[in-house]
Amino acid sequence: MSCWIHLGIEPTRDLQAIRLAYRNLLPRHHPETDPQGFQALREAYEAALQQARSDTPEQAANAPAATAEASRAAFSALLDDSRRRFDPRSWQHFIDGLEALPVEQLSMLSTELLAQVLAAGPLAHACLRLLAQRLGWAEQLLRLEFELAREADQLLQRIEQDDPFDTSLLNEWPPSAQLETLWYCRTLQYLYENRPLFEFREFVQHHSCLPLPADERFLQRLLVQFSQAGIGCETLHLICRERHASAPQDLDWRYLLARQSSALGHEALAYEHWLALWREARHPQAAGWLLKWCAQRQPQRLPLLIQAFDLADAPTHWPQDLEDPTPEYGSPSQRPETLVRWQQAAHRELGPLADAFVRWRLDGDELPLLPWLLTNDSDSLVPLYQQAWILHRGDIELLQQLLDRPAPADPLDALIVEAFQAQARQHLRWLQQSPLLPVLQAFLASRAAEPQLPPRLAEAGVVRDMALRWLERLRPYTADQLQRLESAFALEQRSGPLRTTYLQARLAAAGRTLEPSMPGQTAWDWQRHTLLTLTLLDQPERCLEVLPADYWDRLQLPPDHPLHALQQLLRATQGSSTGLLAWLDDRDPLQNLLAQCLLDPAQALEAERLLGNERLFACYRGHRQALADDPIGEMLLCAVLYHDPGLGDEQRGIVLRTLSSFTSEDAWFAPFRDGLLRGRASRPPGTVLQDLGCTAENCQAVLDTLAGLVKDESLGVPHNKVLRILQRAKDDPANGLGVRLTMSALLAWCERLLLRRAEAKAVAPWAFWRLGSRLGRGQFLLQTLVVLLGSGYLLLELRQWVPAAILLFGGTASLCLRRLHDMGQGAPMLLLWLALTFMAPFAPLALAIMPGEPLPNRFGMPPGSTDRQGLAAGLQAVLRRLNGWRPTAAVRPAPH
Repeated sequence: MSCWIHLGIEPTRDLQAIRLAYRNLLPRHHPETDPQGFQALREAYEAALQQARSDTPEQAANAPAATAEASRAAFSALLDDSRRRFDPRSWQHFIDGLEALPVEQLSMLSTELLAQVLAAGPLAHACLRLLAQRLGWAEQLLRLEFELAREADQLLQRIEQDDPFDTSLLNEWPPSAQLETLWYCRTLQYLYENRPLFEFREFVQHHSCLPLPADERFLQRLLVQFSQAGIGCETLHLICRERHASAPQDLDWRYLLARQSSALGHEALAYEHWLALWREARHPQAAGWLLKWCAQRQPQRLPLLIQAFDLADAPTHWPQDLEDPTPEYGSPSQRPETLVRWQQAAHRELGPLADAFVRWRLDGDELPLLPWLLTNDSDSLVPLYQQAWILHRGDIELLQQLLDRPAPADPLDALIVEAFQAQARQHLRWLQQSPLLPVLQAFLASRAAEPQLPPRLAEAGVVRDMALRWLERLRPYTADQLQRLESAFALEQRSGPLRTTYLQARLAAAGRTLEPSMPGQTAWDWQRHTLLTLTLLDQPERCLEVLPADYWDRLQLPPDHPLHALQQLLRATQGSSTGLLAWLDDRDPLQNLLAQCLLDPAQALEAERLLGNERLFACYRGHRQALADDPIGEMLLCAVLYHDPGLGDEQRGIVLRTLSSFTSEDAWFAPFRDGLLRGRASRPPGTVLQDLGCTAENCQAVLDTLAGLVKDESLGVPHNKVLRILQRAKDDPANGLGVRLTMSALLAWCERLLLRRAEAKAVAPWAFWRLGSRLGRGQFLLQTLVVLLGSGYLLLELRQWVPAAILLFGGTASLCLRRLHDMGQGAPMLLLWLALTFMAPFAPLALAIMPGEPLPNRFGMPPGSTDRQGLAAGLQAVLRRLNGWRPTAAVRPAPH
């Protein structure tokens, strides 16, 4: 067979074409697997070379004889020559010279050259690849010794990577500079590709002075690596600026310029380009840099920026099938990185407004944000935070208004507003186009008595979760709609934003709904006033605590708003929850629900007016566990509530069953409990009271007062001295909670009776025949003088003994009885006083010195008072004043 046919080419004198054909066929005939084919291919190759050379006798005559020894010397000279060591063209010239060697010599020389390369130090990968391909080192690994084969394999893997730059640029450099630069650049490449970036930065930042080749691709790659690692270089920064100026639309050069500006501390320039990268391409690293910059420079805007970067890709279409998962992807939610950013922001000092917003986004606590949502402050931050709140809680109208907001002049604020508007568009699309909306609207608008939700909405899952997110938006509902929502979604068991919908349902059940915005009231006013109303119902004490004291004076509400009447009370209390409970009107649905929220033992005892026993009963029922440590006090409280006729039969039945459920094997217990049920109980032993944390004085005061009220409610009101004792015991925190509530219940009962007495028409001081009235000291002294003068005149001048005696003794008895009534005493004390008069005729004059009771008592109002003047602030306020108790604030709302 012709050598040309075997090589698969036409006869030619081109030695390079012959070599190429040989190389292409060589992998098919490996010496180990196909020795005969390899031998035939080698013979055809040598024959072709001989024919080609014989056709050019002049070249053959001039060509030097090729020997293995000459090749070894040529390779050593190549490695030693710094001008050719890293030049691929010189290596290719050397490789061309190997073609003249016989196969046997070339095979032996290949192993020697491999060993020499392994020991030669740094070489250009491009040069080594040329030699490895020509000598077929990859195919010869199986024929090599193990250690040499392992090193050869590692070498072949290394040279697969490109050189960091064109090594031919090193030809004119000194050998030391060539080696140092090549090692340095390769180390850079290795660290960048295989190690963390901080190791790359540390290596670069070590002081060095090395030349770098003028390779454009190498410099650009170095620019990228330095920029990604955050290493600034003025030269690279200048290159970035020039390239960006020539191609301002190229985002890659803008990104590299932003990175270099950041690394070099050119903050203004970096801020400009990072801002542009986010606005033009939403570059993720731009978001990270801007957040870091904002945390350092404008921390109060950091939560706004986090919210602005919480952008998700909305779906391109909205299928109408509830089974389709697309609406879930388009519904508002937070991205995972946003949650991480909230957590990081929570550990920074951002300012009160920013901290409140972060807290809300992390744990759903909306209340600390309330003061800023309710304000009309024009500060640039407050409206931005209000817009951020609207994104999560506002309905369609407010979201639409957000889209109409003009962009601020500040670039960062403009970015925030643009992002908010993009999110508002997404939210609007979901609220208006999601297939969930018509289903919920049909459910709310149904005229059926008991409309049913579709199965996918009735069962737990993704679709129901989306419905709950729809309910988080504050919007007005009718009472019927709220009742349906409450039953369909179990709102009472929900927390977070859905709590407001449940509170709307409670308010509607009490007879008051939050109507849509009225003329003159904006949608935003409706939102914030509704939020305020529902927050007051949910957490009244915290709500009033966070709002400024003068807020209620500045609040503008329509007269028919549910909060309007309550606003007047809050103005009087200066926005404090302390004492508010006693002034709330049960007839007002909002105030009644608010009272239920505030009704706990602490509020009941701190109230500036005594609570009615109906409210104390509700407080006791709702917080009975708080009295677990005061069993005697709880029993006394139950006894007072049971005997108070102001409570209904159902309420009295409940406390009767509770009181009857107390048991003990002690001998004193059964008579004590039965006595409480009758209203005439004997005091337990002092040691028992001491063990149970109740003083004998307090227990006796309760039992005596209760016995008097049960025996004769109208006449059983105790003296002012006893009332003051009861008040002191109520205000003493050392007493048990049950005892203090019992004192409050007794005082409330007495106050009701005294107010009933105070409603009677005042008796004139000269109506001596009104024996049930009271008489002051001055009038007593004056009328006594008139009686004495009148009786003396009848006796001495007219000699009328009988009229004189009747006037003297009858008038004196009447005056003394009325005077004793003023001191809280009755007819028994009069008999004692008259008996004393026979022994000391001038004893009645002592009544002109002794003071009367300053409060209304069972005999009426104090002399000289009109209407309820003596109890205008309530019985408790008067008793506290008499006891020397100093309130923290004087609250005087008008009584209901």
